[in-house]
Amino acid sequence: MTIEGVRIVTPRILTAAVAAVIGSCAMAFAQTNIGTFQYWNAFVSNEPDGKLCFIASQPQDSNYSQSISGRDPVFFMITSIPAKSIRNEASTIIGYGFPPDTNVTIDIDGTKFTMFTANTDTAWAMPEQEAELVEAMKAGHEMKVEGKSRRGTVTTDTYSLRGVTAALDKISTECP
Repeated sequence: MTIEGVRIVTPRILTAAVAAVIGSCAMAFAQTNIGTFQYWNAFVSNEPDGKLCFIASQPQDSNYSQSISGRDPVFFMITSIPAKSIRNEASTIIGYGFPPDTNVTIDIDGTKFTMFTANTDTAWAMPEQEAELVEAMKAGHEMKVEGKSRRGTVTTDTYSLRGVTAALDKISTECP
């Protein structure tokens, strides 16, 4: 099923897609979906040095400044890896490569945040803004993620924040 060019996936497909993404980004073992909370899914993976937990969602809507084709799946994730002292690390996999030295803008109900990129298709929250970003997500209703592709196309992905607090609570019990 698609909505304005965005493929909506079931939790089973989301689990498989996220597992593939995480597997390509890190030497992750099998991820287990430990809960679906409205628009957000919670996952846990047992790694050699301990558990990795994350929540993930896909946008409910996407808009483009110009025609775009061949965009890979898009996700917003928050990850915790207790053994590495990583807690609630926010990132997005945008589905296309970023140009060098570009930033991604997050807008949560009018409050703006910045993410940085590293010549990949992934952007991460600025460390000094991360805790505030996660708190804004928990209190917010809608999040817009704006990025720019190497070809100059500006994308705006809109996520519902319904369920994000429950999903974060679930991974905090799995990865304290």
